[in-house]
Amino acid sequence: MIYLDNAATTRILPCATEKIIRFADKEYFNPSAGYAPAIAVRHEIDRSAEVIASMLGADADEIVFTSCATESNNYALSCGIKNKKGNIVVSASEHASVYECAMRLRSRGTEVRFVDPDKTGHVTPESVAAATDRNTAFVSVIHCSNETGTVNDISGISAAVRAVSPTAVIHSDGVQAFAKIRTDMHTLGVDLYSVSAHKVGGLKGVGALFIRRGLNMQPFIAGGGQQSGRRSGTENVCGITSFSAAAAEYAKAAETFDAHSLRKIFTDRFGGRADVLVNGCGILSGYILSLSFKGLKGEIIAHGMEDRGILIGLGSACSTHVKANRTLGAMGVGKDFAEGSVRISFSPATTRAEAETAAEALEEVTDELHRKTGR
Repeated sequence: MIYLDNAATTRILPCATEKIIRFADKEYFNPSAGYAPAIAVRHEIDRSAEVIASMLGADADEIVFTSCATESNNYALSCGIKNKKGNIVVSASEHASVYECAMRLRSRGTEVRFVDPDKTGHVTPESVAAATDRNTAFVSVIHCSNETGTVNDISGISAAVRAVSPTAVIHSDGVQAFAKIRTDMHTLGVDLYSVSAHKVGGLKGVGALFIRRGLNMQPFIAGGGQQSGRRSGTENVCGITSFSAAAAEYAKAAETFDAHSLRKIFTDRFGGRADVLVNGCGILSGYILSLSFKGLKGEIIAHGMEDRGILIGLGSACSTHVKANRTLGAMGVGKDFAEGSVRISFSPATTRAEAETAAEALEEVTDELHRKTGR
């Protein structure tokens, strides 16, 4: 099997598995208990926070562990808006967990301003600034698109927003950027930043939210006061410790992994064809590639690839039930192309041989479908 849907999830790394077994079987103590073995577990959670913080250019006390990035995004949008009468600005190309939160806020009377990406897939500082005014209370723009792999200029967006509304809280969904792109919270200028474990070789069901020191956030989950009262509930020790171990190893592997060269294998093969769109250009992470085949159906293409032992995606795994791709639509991709969209995504474990085999298979599958459909 060749697995090329790493933007949906990654295979768990051995170092993460070791942590899970250790804290599930041997050091299974509740970190809130007062005896020595439990306190030792508490220290492991603290060390994990230090690892994640160091990767974000932050401090450990600015990291709150959550159940997933969806919870982190919900926490940000539910508790990060200080001026309840102010408007919020959100890009139209957000992950569903941000977009649906914004839609829920709109249904409750909040003024929500959506900003479309340009034709390259980028949300520009200028477009965000145009939607911002002095009453803007909250801004959320994804760092790296989970659909196209385009990387937004978050530092430029932050500066543009603060020039108009200095008190606005700025959030970014960093799930597809974390451990792949060098990221520093101070350079980005954000107040909140969401990350996920299972996109970088960790366990599903674990995430984190960076909360800038000094930003007073009410807890999203109330209870026993864990994590300094910011996120109550007994910590997922297996998940948290395996998250930090996986993230550190993934980031190290990413330093020597050339995702762009694998992406180029596909773009060289399909980029010059009139019946294929390569969605997204400009500043890219390299880890994600979106292709749209005119007149075909993405689901049928993916099934054809699966028949050959190659797994690819259709877009965000959290939105596979949605027929229309919101991000591609906002970019201006027409229905005749958008319905034939597939997403290919790499990890440092992906080999060049796998990418070459998959690119050849994708061409064969789509050419065969064109012959069968006559389109």
